[in-house]
Order: sequence, then structure tokens, then C-alpha cells
Amino acid sequence: MSGNFNNTGRLVKFMLKRELVISTAWILIIVLFSMGIAPGMAGMFDTEAREQFVSNMDNPVMIAMMGPVYGADNYTSGAMYTGMMLLWILITVGIMNVFLVSRHTRADEEKGRAEVVRSLPVGRLANLNATMITAFIINVILGLLMGLALAVTGVESMDLAGSMLYGALNCAVGLVFAAITALFCQLSSNKGGATGLSFLILGVFYMIRAVGDMQQIEILSCISPLGLALRSQAYIENIWWPVFILLLESIIIAAIAYKLNAVRDLDQGFIPARPGKKEASAFLRSNFGLAFRLLRTSLIVWLIVMFSLGASYGSIIGNIDEFVGGSPEYMQILGFDSAVAEATKENIQMYFLSFVASMMTLVCIVPLINAVMKPKNEEKEHRAEQVLARVVPRFNYIAAYTALAYAASLLLQFLTAVGIYSSAVSIAGDANPFALGTLLKACLSYLPALWVMIGVAVLLVGFIPKAAGAIWGYFGFVFIASFMGEVLGFPEWLLSVSPLHHISNVILGDDISFMPLIILTVIAAVLTAAGFIFYSKRDTQA
Repeated sequence: MSGNFNNTGRLVKFMLKRELVISTAWILIIVLFSMGIAPGMAGMFDTEAREQFVSNMDNPVMIAMMGPVYGADNYTSGAMYTGMMLLWILITVGIMNVFLVSRHTRADEEKGRAEVVRSLPVGRLANLNATMITAFIINVILGLLMGLALAVTGVESMDLAGSMLYGALNCAVGLVFAAITALFCQLSSNKGGATGLSFLILGVFYMIRAVGDMQQIEILSCISPLGLALRSQAYIENIWWPVFILLLESIIIAAIAYKLNAVRDLDQGFIPARPGKKEASAFLRSNFGLAFRLLRTSLIVWLIVMFSLGASYGSIIGNIDEFVGGSPEYMQILGFDSAVAEATKENIQMYFLSFVASMMTLVCIVPLINAVMKPKNEEKEHRAEQVLARVVPRFNYIAAYTALAYAASLLLQFLTAVGIYSSAVSIAGDANPFALGTLLKACLSYLPALWVMIGVAVLLVGFIPKAAGAIWGYFGFVFIASFMGEVLGFPEWLLSVSPLHHISNVILGDDISFMPLIILTVIAAVLTAAGFIFYSKRDTQA
């Protein structure tokens, strides 16, 4: 057995060098975001506000979204922080580990790197072993930095013990999803399948936890690593046994992955890939057809996700005033202005719907950026040059992916509005306060802002492809500016950098201001055209 792990140490050093930029960015973003939110939340909610807030949290909808309420008798700032933030940070850490493990296992096999490494005096299990050790090191660093960062915020009730438990939970859950991804990398025959199955199980675990928490079935909730982690009650009871169970789970799942890796052939998976057709269709041989084929699955999934999310929010709009109407803090989060509108049921519904529309628009940006970034990824995988070596204009090649992104923006926003409306109608019936036309107008009014995001991504891919990942940093800024810009005191000029800041709030009765929409559309067109020109003139990047 010892021969199976030969030169693991050297591979770990090599992987840590590869992760120096990517994982450092993940860790800094997660830690700094977690650290920055804590003081702001503590300053926003005093003792009376927290008591009122927790009384509104104790309902099935909020429990499904955030998890069970702990420490309600003495709802400190720490208890509130855990209740509102822990679940979503755990999900983010899980996503980080899915990408980390798939990048060094199945992706390296597809690129031929693993075969080159295996040709050297390296053990059969060395690559997987080095990947898991690398994941362990990165997650431990993340957990330690997060614990220390939260402890030094100076927020009352967020002591060192609770903060280190909070960090340890993120570390343990991250290792569980690293092990799960390692397992699916053995089962699937390609990176897309492995990451897809990993994200699917992440979603399944979220739903299992939601059902278990709503029905108060502890065993069901604890099946999910997410639900088990919430039982630690960081900053409340500081229970450590869930951390050790999560670590044990990661070891068991990783051991299964090791066993499967030891018996499978390189580039193969236990779930065989479906064979394709002998000859490509005329549609597939076109630029647009190829782009559509590569993006088809992800776009279909995102269309279903956006409709489902819209339907889920539409199902609770009828009773949203009962959930948030008694909490000034909730009302502030929704952007409710008591000086402008009276806190009636209809007004609360309108503000909530406005909040949902902007949030769903931000979610919609993710698949659009992914679609535009696909040509860059194809270049990196050396597949684009096989297409461009034929009589294929580079302009037409990138234009196909960009056209899909523009078309998807329309469909995603349309299905969001339809999802909200159909769900609200099915529950409220004739009492539904929202007209489909108003919802469509509100969602579609965000299209120029989405097009600007697409334009920025195209420009980066065409002009500075090695820095194209910076689009995600811009997306992060737009996200923060949209929800927390005013709370954090961003000046008007900084808020204006976000294209969403210029969109009229149709749901709250504002008239559509066409001039900002026209300007945003022109900016998007100029950015896209510039990206096309630069892409047509530059060489293919490795």
C-alpha cells in the first residue's frame, strides 16, 4: 500500500502553488465578507430589535431558508449572526471545495496532466491523496482565519470559543464536500458530470435540511452536513460533537473514493459516458449550434432554477406581511421607507416583490457570465483552436456565445416573472395583487443592466483574457452595492458604477425612465463590439 502514495508530498507542494491565487482569493473573500458583516449587523440590531427579529424568524418559511432558531431566550448578536449567516457561508465553502477537488482530479485527467504525472515514479493514489491533503490544508487555513477574524471584530457575545467553533464548522463541512466531490470524480467519466453531481447533492442536502427543520425531524436534518453543522449552535451552546461527526463522515467518504480510484482506469468512470452520434447535424456544425450544444444543459438547468425560485417567492408573498411587517429591521432590509409609504399589507408585499426582483436579477447574472466565459475556457482546454483552425471567423465564434447570453437574459427574466405570478395566482387566486404585465415590465426593465454585465465580460475575454476572471470581482461589487451599498455608506458615484443602480423601480410605482435604459444599452453594445474586435485581432490564449 505504501507504494500507492509515492511522492504525495511533492504533489502537495505543486498543488499548493497552483492554488496560491485561486484559493487565496476564495479564502480572503469568504473571511473578509464574514468579518465585515458582523459589526454592521450588531450595530443595526439592538437588544429590542433582536427580540422582535427572532419572533418573526419562528415560522416555517424562514426556518426553511435559514435553519432553526436557537438561543431565542437570549438572542445575542452572536446567535443572530449564526442564524442568518452560517448556512449560506457553509454552502459557499462547499462550492469552493467542489471546484478545488474536481480541478485537481477529473479535470487534470481530461487535460492529460494526470497521465504525465503517472508516467513518473508516482503512486497510483498519490494524486487523489495529494488533492485531499491540499483540501485539508486550505480548509484548515480558512477555518482558523475565519475564527480569528470573527473573534477580533469586538462584537459582544462573539467570543474566541464561539468564533473558533464557527471556523471549525466551515472547515469540517468543506472537507465533507471535498470528499463527496472526490467520490463523484471516480463515478463520473468527466469533470462536468462530477461537478454536476456534487452540486446536485449539495442541493439535495439543503432540501433535506429544510424539510427536517420545518417538520422538526432532527434525524432527517442531521443526515445533511448542513443541518448537522447548525446543531453546533455557535455563540450559543458551542457544541463540538457535530464537528467530529462531520470529520468522520469526510474520512469515510474519502476512503470509498480512494478504494474506487485504486481499481478504475485513468480517464474512465464507473458511470460510463453516453456515446454520441456518428455524424454531427448541420445545426451542430454551425457556430451557434456548437455554442448551444455546449451551453444547453447548464442553461436549461438555470431556466428551471429561476422559474422555481420565482415560484417559491411567489408562494409566500400573500403572507409576507405576517413575517416581516412587525420587524423594522426586516422592513429596512426590504428598502421600506416609512416616510414614503404606510406599512399596509399591500405596500409590504410590493416592497418585498421589489426586493425579490432585484435579487433574482443578480442571480441571473451568474449563468450569463458563464456563457460569455465559455470561449475563454474552450481556449484554455485547447478545444477552441481546433474549431478556429477551420474556416471559422473568430468574430462569429465569440458572437455565437454572446448571442446565447443575450437571449438567455430575456428568457431568464421572463421565466422569473412567470414563476412569481403563477405561484401567487395558484395560492391567492383572485386576491393576487400582482398583474403579470407589471411583473414582466419590472423584470424586463433590468435587461439593459444585464447586458452591461455581458458586455464587460465580452470585453475582458477579448481584450485581457488572462484577467477575464475579474468579471466575478465586478459582480461581487454589484451584489454588495445593490443590497448593502447605502447601509455601508457608499457615495453616489460609487453606487453609479453598478448598472442596476440606474433601473427604475416599476413595482413601487416609479415611471420607467427610458434615458438610463438607452444609455445602458448603448454602453453594453459598445463594450460588446469592442470585445468582438479585440477577440478577432488577438491570438488564441493557452
